[in-house]
Parts: sequence; C-alpha cells; structure tokens
Amino acid sequence: MKIAKTLMVVMAVVMALGMQSCDRRRGEVGSSSNPVRFYFMPLKGTDLYKQYAPVLEKYIEANSGLSVETIEAPDFITIIKNFGEKKADIAFINTLGYLMAHDWAKAEAYLQMLYDDVYRTYRGEILVRADSEINDISDLNGKKIAFADPFSAGGYLYPLKLLNENKVKVKDTVFAGGHLKGIEMLYNGQVDAAATYHSRPGILGEEKDARIEFLKKYPDIMTKIKILALTDEIPNGPVTLRKDLPEDVKAKLVGAVISFAKTPEGRDALLNLYNVTGLALADNANYDDVRETLKELGKSIDEVVPGGITFYRKNAEAWLEY
Repeated sequence: MKIAKTLMVVMAVVMALGMQSCDRRRGEVGSSSNPVRFYFMPLKGTDLYKQYAPVLEKYIEANSGLSVETIEAPDFITIIKNFGEKKADIAFINTLGYLMAHDWAKAEAYLQMLYDDVYRTYRGEILVRADSEINDISDLNGKKIAFADPFSAGGYLYPLKLLNENKVKVKDTVFAGGHLKGIEMLYNGQVDAAATYHSRPGILGEEKDARIEFLKKYPDIMTKIKILALTDEIPNGPVTLRKDLPEDVKAKLVGAVISFAKTPEGRDALLNLYNVTGLALADNANYDDVRETLKELGKSIDEVVPGGITFYRKNAEAWLEY
C-alpha cells in the first residue's frame, strides 16, 4: 500500500468514527459560553505550554473581544480529529498534520511560522553518535533508527525520503513519540540514529538544532551526538483555522495572532514554544511541495522502513481513544 493511500485510509476511519461522537457546542463561537478553542501542537512539553499559552490567550481576548480557551494536544491526530468534529477552531500545527487536517477536516492555513523573522522553511536531520562508525548516509544500512512521530515532516517524512533516495534499507525502526524522545534514545544507545528537526546555525555559527534542548541535562550532547545528514527544505507549519468559522471570527483571530507575534512577549512565547520568531500570511498553496514529496514516496513504506505500514494499522484504533 502506498504511503499517501495509507494515510488516507487511517484518516477516513478516524473522521468517520469521530464524527459519530461529536458533541454539540452551543452559542456563538467566541462567546463566554462557547469560547474559541485554540489547540497547541506538542513539541517541547507541558511545562512550556503552561507558561506561554495563557499569555497568548489573554492577549487575544484583550485584542479581539473573543473568549478563548487554549488546549494542549497530546498528539497531532487529536488536532486533526477535533477539527473534523468542530471541537477545534484554530491551531498551531505541523506541516504534515496540516495536510491531513486540510484534506479530511477542511481546515485552512492562514499564517505560516517564520524562523529568524524571514525563513519560511526548515530542514530535517539525521543524528548519530559521534563515536559510532556511521559517517555516511549509506552506513545506515542494517541499522536501527528512531523517527520522531509518524505525522512529522522533519522527523519522519523527509528523512524517509532521504533514505529512499540513497537506497538505504534500515534493519529496524521505532517511532519515539516526539523529537526529544528520539534524541534521548540515541544518546542512551538504544538506537543507531535519530531523525529530528534542524535549525539554521546562529550568526556566529553556533548550532541551534534540536540537540540544544538537552544542554542542561546532557552538557556534552553537542559533541557526543553529531549531524549525519540534512533533508531537503520543508515548509514551516501553519496557524490553521476551521473552514466554516464565521468570517468575522477568522478576521479577529488572524489579526490578533499576527499582532501578538510582533510584541516582545509574543516573540518570546513563539520562540520558546516552537523556535519561531514571527508569522506571515499563507495559504494552502504554500504546502504543495510536501504534497509532491508524498507522491514521490509512492512506494511501500516497508521497502525502506520495515514495519511502517504495520505501525499505522496497529495504532489507528489507539488514536481513536483520544
């Protein structure tokens, strides 16, 4: 089964069953009885969400006149499912998750996250231990690799494309349940390589990729773990809104979120939550390159990543429990 078809099948099941349990929301969206539900995608953990989500919530309420409820999503499938059930109104979401939310829940991209104020793209990377004998992408043949999440472009889809292009056949794979979990597995010797997101180096050449999140816990991580390879450029994730929201609510939300990103507290919040420094207007066409990548990976996942198809089938039922 092809990767795109597999994702479609999983999402069809999710949406069909999810709609059956859809609860009714009463009152105008944005009212005190029916606040805007703003979902935050998982990336760095609950502590940072608890610190910065209330800042955004208070700002939007003060500058839009809308009542807002922020919600931390445990995973990307929760956001996609809740868009389809009209339980989510707006969300920070990653690139691959957006494509599914758009196709299956009719969500629309309105803003795109920016790195260093101007960059609309980032890359994925494959990390290995510096003391290993893995020095080239071909050295991953027969090795075990940790992918971040099946709905991650930088931590799964684009590294998969990189392996495919180099005709690499790994021996075993695991979905770590997040970027940081995969890196920690690599640091502790549980896997031979880990796929995660890459950030452009700073102006002085200092690395700013996912490894820096562990500097306090593992001070030697920048020397113990090295970058083996980088993927192609990936469009940054969007701020996505439910398609059938009232137009006036959409306008108020987009305006308030853009305004928030330009404030010192907004910039600080975005940087700490998602490593981004700003937002720019966007639409669905910004993600056409990712759609082309999905088409390019038309062959079975199992040809490159053994167990990939099995993973989706086994976890579809578990996803529905959220």
